[in-house]
Amino acid sequence: MCKNGFDIAPERVSWGALRSLSPPLLEMFEMILRSLLASTGLLLGAVSPLAQADTLRLGIGEWATGQASTYVLKAVLEDAGHEVEVHSVSLAAIWQGLSVGELDAFTGAWLPVTQASYYEAAADRIDDLGPNLRDARIGLAVPDYAEATSMADLVDAGEAFGERIHGIDPGAGIMALTERAMDAYGLDDWRLIAGSDAAMSKTLETAMGRQEPIVVTAWAPHPVFSGQSLRYLEDPEGLYSQNERIHTVTRQGLAEEQPEITDILDRFAWSAEDVQGLMEANQANGDYEANARAWVEAHPELVAQWLGEDD
Repeated sequence: MCKNGFDIAPERVSWGALRSLSPPLLEMFEMILRSLLASTGLLLGAVSPLAQADTLRLGIGEWATGQASTYVLKAVLEDAGHEVEVHSVSLAAIWQGLSVGELDAFTGAWLPVTQASYYEAAADRIDDLGPNLRDARIGLAVPDYAEATSMADLVDAGEAFGERIHGIDPGAGIMALTERAMDAYGLDDWRLIAGSDAAMSKTLETAMGRQEPIVVTAWAPHPVFSGQSLRYLEDPEGLYSQNERIHTVTRQGLAEEQPEITDILDRFAWSAEDVQGLMEANQANGDYEANARAWVEAHPELVAQWLGEDD
């Protein structure tokens, strides 16, 4: 064991080695790295205080709803004459960035369950503007042709599913919830496979094309529910939330320093129906900015509400 607490020599750290770390060690490594970057002025592409005052720094979670809301708001705010920077970092880094003023806003706070631990740790250092999307849900999902109907069924269905649950990035709230669910439902021999939202979606698409059983971490709205016959597994223990909301949160002080921007963020709200087509376009071509721009141009009345022009 090295002095840094990792069983890996610092000069030999590789991405492969990092992926092998347990979640607590991975989080510890991230905290150490963030401290080093902050001390050298590199954290979040550190800019001058003047630039920070004039530019809104949006944290983005690299999942479907986060990509959609972040780039739509970027387009709306830029049209209103504001400069916007998008910072793609881990979920833990987003909440930490908001807490210490390195980021200004985040439109992907899934509450009250999925990101509860992050929210509770930062609640006294951020401002919650409330939900921007109300009809959300999280859980585990399987194709309609799978025999399992409940998470309790999985304990006897390990062979069919390869004892695997396919998830997203390890810092995501739904991954922590799924680890708890695996303990609660006795899935001791199962593995939770971490990856990106895109990788999980591709794995699901491939399995369904072959009519193979598969379990994935799932949330709605999400493009995987469009054109594919998926259903949530029942959750008798009630660990997942069927009534999630996606909130907009900001650093403290933003409302006083940039009231016009904060008012737009506060008015920003849409429905699962509003965002579904945009997420599908993003999944199809990955051009988030162009797709967001097209969406904004196609929804002038909703955008006018966000800008306060219908008051």
